[in-house]
Amino acid sequence: MNVVFVVPRFYPYPGGYEKYVLGLARGLLAAGNTTSVITTNAFDLEYFWLSRFRSLPAGQETYDDIEIMRLPISHDRWRRRASRLLGLLPSWQLKAQFAPPSFRVIGIREALKKVSADIIHIGPLPYNRMMYEGFREARRRGIRVVVTPCTHFGEEKNDKVSRYYTQEFQMSLLKQCDQTFALTRAERQRLIDLGIPPDKVAFTSAGIDPAEVTGGNAKAFCRKYGIRDAIVLHLGMKAPDKGSICVVEAMKRLWKENVRASLILAGPSLQSFDEYLQNQSSQLPRLLNLGLVSEEEKRDALAAASVVVQPSRVESLGFAYLEAWANGKPVIAADMAVTRELITHGTDGLLVPFGESHALAAAILNVIDDPTGSEKMGLRGLQRVHSEFSYEAITNRIMPYFTGRSTPIQETRTI
Repeated sequence: MNVVFVVPRFYPYPGGYEKYVLGLARGLLAAGNTTSVITTNAFDLEYFWLSRFRSLPAGQETYDDIEIMRLPISHDRWRRRASRLLGLLPSWQLKAQFAPPSFRVIGIREALKKVSADIIHIGPLPYNRMMYEGFREARRRGIRVVVTPCTHFGEEKNDKVSRYYTQEFQMSLLKQCDQTFALTRAERQRLIDLGIPPDKVAFTSAGIDPAEVTGGNAKAFCRKYGIRDAIVLHLGMKAPDKGSICVVEAMKRLWKENVRASLILAGPSLQSFDEYLQNQSSQLPRLLNLGLVSEEEKRDALAAASVVVQPSRVESLGFAYLEAWANGKPVIAADMAVTRELITHGTDGLLVPFGESHALAAAILNVIDDPTGSEKMGLRGLQRVHSEFSYEAITNRIMPYFTGRSTPIQETRTI
């Protein structure tokens, strides 16, 4: 069986969805299938819309026996502005292609026509246009199309996040797919509430390979950067919605109280966070902003960390939590339906309200001041990674949806 993944970014970008697709592709290969990835040449998130940010070379390559085709993004702003008008029309197909935050991928339809495919996997939201192109090609061929939307619902008390992931045309697209994979039970229920038929939404979760994120050298990391204090690690994309600013503000509170702890920021960042940080430098004596790090240095940082703090409101599961647990580290997350399902407060981590730096500071201090209790939380998380969130466990759960007998495909008119 030939499985094609249509995704906005892929390896070597180190994001959670990219890791998820890489894990699925590896599992499918191990089961005797072939896999291809059609993606863009974007590296930085902003490159989808602005050419001055980082990108990768367009073209074809192979990684771990996965065939990858990277296609260039068009940054023609006048064409993009004109196409936005089509997104105002009532057709869900047109909205899926042209409503914000759409971007044009040069040659994607031709690439999809050429690739061998028995099933096409699309996602995540809100990258509607790429999802639609994968859906359109599957329907043209009369083959199955499955989707992992990675829906971000954010906080229950407002729709600042969810409104970009739950628009009517987006739900219309999911309804037309043959199967939707939800990473949490909370996501599955919310999608059903939004009108996706229950038999089309499967809770599949996601997993990691602990061997890939463990085995780091804590002493070498501390020696390299001259750190002798407890380490608070913020791992992954640095952005306001990821809680990155709140993390810095929480640490500023602790430093004012003479708490001896260092904050390590490791991962790419949005320009908005970089601008915030530039205005804070004189107030951050114990902050180390590493940017994007190698896998080896990431393992070292995880080994050295006292706690991994990821108070994000844009998570569908949270790979950083799993990677921290794989290293036996406690985690602190924002209190939302998704994280409440994953993390049991006080048992394997702590939950705090999103954006409340005083509550986050108190939680960090709780962990630092109670090493015995923190170790117990980390070890409980470690047990869960091996029992619930391994690649093997997730692959076994999701594989039947790829390899099982497909149901008849109803023809759908596409534009």
